[in-house]
Amino acid sequence: MPIVTFHIGMPKCATTTVQSFLAEGAAWLAAQGQVYEHHPEDRTRNQGNAAQLAAFGVAQDSARMAAHLGYFLRSGRDVVLSSEVLFDLWRQDRFVPLRDAVQRLGYELRVVVYLKRQDLWIESDFKQHVKGRSDWAGSFEHLLERRLSRGTLDYHRLLGAWAAQVGREAMTVVPLNPSQPQDFAVRRFLEIIGVAPPEGALGLAPQNVSPPAAMIEAARHIKAALLARGLSGPEIAPLLAQFMAQVPERAQTGAAQEILSPEARRDLLERCAASNAALAQEFLAGQVPFEPPEPVGAWVPLSERAVAILAERVSQEMLGSAPEAKPDSSLIGRWRAARRGKT
Repeated sequence: MPIVTFHIGMPKCATTTVQSFLAEGAAWLAAQGQVYEHHPEDRTRNQGNAAQLAAFGVAQDSARMAAHLGYFLRSGRDVVLSSEVLFDLWRQDRFVPLRDAVQRLGYELRVVVYLKRQDLWIESDFKQHVKGRSDWAGSFEHLLERRLSRGTLDYHRLLGAWAAQVGREAMTVVPLNPSQPQDFAVRRFLEIIGVAPPEGALGLAPQNVSPPAAMIEAARHIKAALLARGLSGPEIAPLLAQFMAQVPERAQTGAAQEILSPEARRDLLERCAASNAALAQEFLAGQVPFEPPEPVGAWVPLSERAVAILAERVSQEMLGSAPEAKPDSSLIGRWRAARRGKT
């Protein structure tokens, strides 16, 4: 019986890396017996090949979901479908119609999920919230409490909801750790689907490389100010990208990638310890999923590091501009110029 492998995320867990390899190596994968393709009507970008299928599932549009799935499973060969949007289908048994449609089409189901240690995941999640196209400009602490209250960091609970829909035997859980090689996520995925990796290095380019935490916090304050001036998230995102592309190295102060203090990190992991222990027993044959955090040297609060970056940037603009002779090169000035060009 052919197998359809659903790679469901989680978000911020090497998803883009895996999807980039699948897309670039689609012809090679097909020669190995695995089909990875996009639906001809799919207009999504950089979200894998199953984002639209997942959106139909989230919307509970069973008719369009079944038609979309039928396109992917028309060949009778093994198929890979990937999108982190699929992960949202854990709620309210929303994957069940998709599961049933897979079975009707004569396929066996496999679900692959990657996980990152909760403290590392929430830091990545916060960075994405700030630099993304949404109107989010809340604090890290606000986002953390929201994720905790909604159970997002309770991995055992989340995967238990998935197992209730697809069966524990259909699930493969892959913990990610900082010590693993850069290509670990892709090589593990190939192992799961039964494909031997190509010889030599996989040649993976870094994907979604996040700016330092202090730069993100500085960008968050800028984003809040721009939102207050009436700009939207999609208008702000490219301006923040320009800002974050110019990291003032002199403003970096210790632990540049850290958001949580050592104490806050320890407290968070203690809150997640029972869930992770249950995760190990039920989904990982007792294997401890995550490495402990490495010790951090001198800790500088995130707000102080962000102030240093903002002060550096403001001083550069003050020293390098003459308002009477040069155009306004600030973020607001560039936005105004872009708006004038549209009119």
